[in-house]
Amino acid sequence: MKAPVLPVLVGISLCGISATLILVYLRKRDKSKKKQNEGNARNSPKSLDGDPLAGSADVVVRNEVVPVILGREGSSHKAIEEKTRTKIEFCHNDDFSQKCTIRGKEEDVIDALKIIKQLASRPVTVTEEVLVPQSACGKIIGRCGEALQEICRKSQAKVSVESGDRGDGTKRHVMITGTQAQVNTAKVLIEEKVKEDAEARKAMDGLQVKREPRINHRTSSSNSSNSSQSKDILPPKAEKLRSTNPDGQMEVYVSAIANPSKFWVQMIGPQCADLDHLVSTMTEYYEQQDNQKLHCIRKPYLGQIVAALFKYDNKWYRAEVIAIQPNEYQSDKIVLDIYYVDYGDSAYVETTDVYQLRTDFLTLRFQAIECFLANVKPASIDNSSIWDKRSVHRFEELTHVAQWKKLLSRVVSYREKSPIDDSRLKRGSSPVPGVELFDPSSDGQNNNIALQLVAEGLASSIDRLEFPNCATDCATVTEISTSHPSHSPSYSRSEINGSITPNSSKRSKKDDDTLRFLSAERLNRKRASNVVCKKT
Repeated sequence: MKAPVLPVLVGISLCGISATLILVYLRKRDKSKKKQNEGNARNSPKSLDGDPLAGSADVVVRNEVVPVILGREGSSHKAIEEKTRTKIEFCHNDDFSQKCTIRGKEEDVIDALKIIKQLASRPVTVTEEVLVPQSACGKIIGRCGEALQEICRKSQAKVSVESGDRGDGTKRHVMITGTQAQVNTAKVLIEEKVKEDAEARKAMDGLQVKREPRINHRTSSSNSSNSSQSKDILPPKAEKLRSTNPDGQMEVYVSAIANPSKFWVQMIGPQCADLDHLVSTMTEYYEQQDNQKLHCIRKPYLGQIVAALFKYDNKWYRAEVIAIQPNEYQSDKIVLDIYYVDYGDSAYVETTDVYQLRTDFLTLRFQAIECFLANVKPASIDNSSIWDKRSVHRFEELTHVAQWKKLLSRVVSYREKSPIDDSRLKRGSSPVPGVELFDPSSDGQNNNIALQLVAEGLASSIDRLEFPNCATDCATVTEISTSHPSHSPSYSRSEINGSITPNSSKRSKKDDDTLRFLSAERLNRKRASNVVCKKT
């Protein structure tokens, strides 16, 4: 039987056409895949040498670390890319971190990953602010900033005390910058300083209660000398009027007054307790007859530092012999004009009331610092420089002289000593500081004593330019050496009871009588006030 030829040919033709179509399709598909791969290769990131990147890695970094990796204006980011020949990109991960993607050759990606992890492990710098009591700033800063530098050195943090707005005036801001560990260390050191200040103030409050008022508030004599010290006594050290607060304020006691243009203050601090201990030790020592015989002075000399009895409280204090004069009533005896170097007042005593000072009693600096009230002058029509009795008495009341009431002071100017005093006194070369005095009240307000005198008509305001030798601007940390009294011829002293009257050609009888009257009146007033206090 004969097979059909036509169907067979048709089937063969269809198979050939199908095979051809399939071959064309496969070729087109291969070409499209090749083009797609080439496009992906062109769009894919390359390393800096132009080779396609073969690997990638992701790492999550904290938000605070990202600025460290990027650097200022992206400098660190670019440096890492150039060093490792990679591409580094950041994208959001969550609220606390970002995802860092690193692309490049496998070995380059590993190097870049190590650098980024190293940067991320570095401690983060933080800045914290703490509030400290205004009164503790002096303790935190220290003398010439020494305490503040020690805090920075121990904690390795940057610590600064702000001098701007203090809010209610009782607190001050302290800024601390460093790692969290450094900041925590600095905060602990600051808390220790605040605690030390609080303990010191608590001790000072107890000391203020124990201290007895000194009845005698008379000023120094008009006589002085430049005699040398004894060879067996060390030269005395002088206390300094200094402030460690940024605003220059200092806490002081007013210990003696001649007038608002001449008075003495003591710095409040640990030296107050040291002074009270010294007075107690000297009193106990010199009350013994054997010790008095051991330190008897046969021939006193000018400038000699001695132990002197203060007859109004029967205690012994350090003093300097500033004048030796004959006794008007007993020609065979002499009278010593002595200056109490720790309080500023002075007295006439006989040689039997002073003894040689034991050398170890000179360890403590002399505490009396002479000052004048800045920016005021006597309220007189004739422009006189002499203060009247009423103004002096009111100034005593406002300053609570020798009552150990804390006042705030600030040095605003200086007054040079006169050439006569400079040529005659060894320790009188330092200028006299002009201070503003403030009486702090319980409501936080500070009463300016100078303005109070002006408001009551007891003083007149003056411009600082009226002082030709004044330095109008003072440094934050002010140091004025305690000087020997710059003796004013307007105010000299004699014994209150008038039993001893020195015969001096440099002092008029009118001056002695006036001072005798003023001193007696002050003594009587203080005695009366003490009696009232004891009764109450």
